[in-house]
This record gives sequence, structure tokens and C-alpha cells, in this order.
Amino acid sequence: MDVLEVALAFAHALGWATYIGGAIAMEVLWRPAQAHIPASQVNVVCQRMGRRYRWIALAALGVIGASGAVGLLVAQPGTHPPVALTSSYGRTLLAVVAGWGVLVALVATMAVVAHPALHARSAAGLDREQRDAARLARRRGIRRMDLMLRCELVVALVVALLGASLASGGIL
Repeated sequence: MDVLEVALAFAHALGWATYIGGAIAMEVLWRPAQAHIPASQVNVVCQRMGRRYRWIALAALGVIGASGAVGLLVAQPGTHPPVALTSSYGRTLLAVVAGWGVLVALVATMAVVAHPALHARSAAGLDREQRDAARLARRRGIRRMDLMLRCELVVALVVALLGASLASGGIL
């Protein structure tokens, strides 16, 4: 292995560690911590955490994608099986790339659609029925965001497992 391959492998591993670590922290630490934050502050804290997480997650996914693609291009011939759908390696690699795309789409959707919808301010002067409808919509949005975060974590763990199997030829 030359220096470039080691650097790419390190960047790839660091990207996955950052991404999965962040997803686990959001699920295992942040969600339970919200129960102990005063209701009046949850919205602001949630907004800041979501903004920070989105950029860290997108940067980590960018590092993962770039280091993985460049790593495949500069790999010494014969260091991995042929990339073809007829081989377990090729099918597993295709699944990893597709899973990475799903993760990018999930994070982008959370960043652009789901997260901002949770923090939209209600118009002043709403009657009771409109306020109740806004609260219900916000609760649905929170449930949707929780579901998306859990799906993201599951997909990330599956993709990382598939990616780890590539060293031994893939598992699909």
C-alpha cells in the first residue's frame, strides 16, 4: 500500500466513524436528553443541533464518497476482485454505493424539508382551532423526523457492514 491508499483508507474510515457516531449520538443521546430540557427551550436547541448535524453529516458523506471513489480508481490492479455484477464483490459494491445515495438523500431531505418544517413559526392571531392544528402538524413533523433519523441510522449501519465485507470479497 502506498501513502495515497493509506490516506484514502484513513479518510474513508474517519468519514464513516464521524457519520455513524453522529447518527448514534442523535438517537441514543440527543433524543432522550430532549425529555429533560424545558419545553420553551427545546425548539431552539433542536434547531441548533439539527443545523450542526446536517453539515457534519453531509461533510462526512462527502468524504466517504470521494475517498471511496478515488480509492477504487487508484487501487493497484489485482488488489480487489473485478467490479462486475457477476461477482459478490461487484454486487456488494453496488449495494454500498446505492446505500450511500440513500443516505445522502435522507440527510438532504431532513436538512431542506423535514427539519425547517419543524421550526416554522405560526402566524400571530390564530384562533384556538388553528393553533391546535399547528401543534398537531408540529407533532407529526417530530414523529416524521424521528422516523427518518432511525431509518438513517439503520441504513448507515447496513451500508457500513456491507462496506466492511468488501475486504473479504463482499457478501451479496
